[in-house]
Amino acid sequence: MRNERVRLQPYVDAPLAKQLAAYGAATGMTTSFVVQAALRQYLDRTDDKMLLLQRLNRLGRAWERTQRDLEIHMEAFAIYVKLWFAHTPHIPDNAKDSARREAESRFAQFQEYLVEQVQSGSRFVDDLPREVIADEAELSKMASEASAAPAGGEAPSGKRDEE
Repeated sequence: MRNERVRLQPYVDAPLAKQLAAYGAATGMTTSFVVQAALRQYLDRTDDKMLLLQRLNRLGRAWERTQRDLEIHMEAFAIYVKLWFAHTPHIPDNAKDSARREAESRFAQFQEYLVEQVQSGSRFVDDLPREVIADEAELSKMASEASAAPAGGEAPSGKRDEE
């Protein structure tokens, strides 16, 4: 059983019609096939531009999360340094060698603990509350609204092509 087909007669610029004819001749595709495929991509918003924009949106959200995590780390480090200066007593010159050796030993312990944490996949920022950028329901709603909106941002004019 064949799909029902409807004949459309849209008007296009002469250079575009020439380009379409050349493309069809080069690829062996009919004009109807090329126009139907292009319309389907345009209306379904599955063309490369839309897929690229969706990917950029995901990358943008990931960048925002990374930026937030970096800011948290910077704030935590700043608080640590302030507390360290506030609670670290001045070391007399005759005790500095011993203090350096002790610091090197404690730093080695810190490095070992850090390696264990990183290898386990545990991250400090994972324990902090997160602001949800958008949940699945919100994303689905935005996607359905975007597909219902006229493509290209043009509102229908109600006029017919009369050339």
